[in-house]
Amino acid sequence: MTNKNIYNFFLFLSNLTRNLVQVFSIVLLYNKGYSIENILLFLLVMYISGIIVNIGSLIINYKTVLIISTIIYGISYIYLSIMNYNIINLIILAILLSISTYSYHAIRHKLGLIMLNHHRDNNINIILIINYISIIISNILGIILIKKLPLLITSIVIFILSSISIYPIIKLKDNISIKYKYKGINLTRKKITFNILEQFKVILVELQPLYLYIYINNNITYIGIFNIIINIASLIVMIIINNNIKINYIKYITILLGIILTIKLNLNNIILLLLIAFLEGIGIKLFEKNSLYSLYYNIKKSNAVTYLLIEELIFFATKSIIMLIFILLIKDLKMILYICIAGIVLSGFYLKIDK
Repeated sequence: MTNKNIYNFFLFLSNLTRNLVQVFSIVLLYNKGYSIENILLFLLVMYISGIIVNIGSLIINYKTVLIISTIIYGISYIYLSIMNYNIINLIILAILLSISTYSYHAIRHKLGLIMLNHHRDNNINIILIINYISIIISNILGIILIKKLPLLITSIVIFILSSISIYPIIKLKDNISIKYKYKGINLTRKKITFNILEQFKVILVELQPLYLYIYINNNITYIGIFNIIINIASLIVMIIINNNIKINYIKYITILLGIILTIKLNLNNIILLLLIAFLEGIGIKLFEKNSLYSLYYNIKKSNAVTYLLIEELIFFATKSIIMLIFILLIKDLKMILYICIAGIVLSGFYLKIDK
């Protein structure tokens, strides 16, 4: 089996495992008595911790990072299942999840950049299709696990499956490894601006389950179904449209996505919202395809670590600042989501591939 096939298999297994409960995490915190402001603080601590986590993860050997990440990921959800309500526990959980989640994503991007130097369009499509299929399966299993088993047992299952999921990448041939060596990376002003504005999409996706739970239907199953429909729509788009959407059209995609998301915030009919979920899946995943292409485009293997260090610093510093502003000035969940929608629409005017 080639390194690329091993990497794709790792993506499928790890993505499936890590999404079993992740989409429901902040809802589980809300059910433990934490307020919206507490949950915003939880995300702020995760983002700030993510700055340090990404620097360490990208410099240290990727196999070591994945092993540590997997162990802490299992511990994180075990901790969530047994912790009592207080802010100290919330901060500890945020740090644990930051270490386990963002170290995994850093390594995933690092390996992706190293392996996808050729035929990048096709490889990015494959990565996205793998992601959507694994998330659909994961959400179905996640609903069953949360409904049928105590959270502590579910957490132990997650830990076991996570350990299994990294086995393919631990066995990966070491000829893809690269040592960190600082090299200057030039990013255009447009790319930096897009990277900043794109974080509004990330925050919206993370807060959406909480919005659905509070304002639409306080049922874990509904949140899972909503997310499944989004990813089914995304999968259909990637299979049918493939490379036919050019990056020049991204501004129109983000405008349309902004309209869809705004309609969603003004509907409370649970059936109509599932239709909106399908439309949202089309729009947000076309956006993601173009943003992932922008991230992976034309980066040399020798520059991969330096490039990701800079990109991740921009990502997490931006999210930290945005979340701090929300905590200090906004706090209203609906208003936060409206601001995120505006950021998503604006980002479409700044997406440009650096050549």
